[in-house]
Amino acid sequence: MKELILYLITFIVAYLFYLIFVISRKSVLKKFPEGKEMSYLKIKYGVKVNDRNLKEIARKVCLANSFILSTTVYVVCLFDNIFIEILVGGITLITLILVLYHLIGTYYKKKQGGK
Repeated sequence: MKELILYLITFIVAYLFYLIFVISRKSVLKKFPEGKEMSYLKIKYGVKVNDRNLKEIARKVCLANSFILSTTVYVVCLFDNIFIEILVGGITLITLILVLYHLIGTYYKKKQGGK
């Protein structure tokens, strides 16, 4: 139960952080398309960002990042050995990044008319 509460708190704090410091600030949101996440989505999936869909994409990426962070923290907290925590945390982090960004990329590729 303690880990579930930690999961929820981590998710909410991470999402609120993104919401306050990225999505709600226009100056930071304008720089969002040049970020690492968007660069990956542009190169790998051909996602096109314009003023209309920038906020929508930013919200999905922020939700994905919050989920990745909180899930990784949750999984790491299940172990007591520091080496196992690092190994499992790294594997979890990389796997979640690849899977969630693949889902976001294919969603926008289909939505924008790509094959």
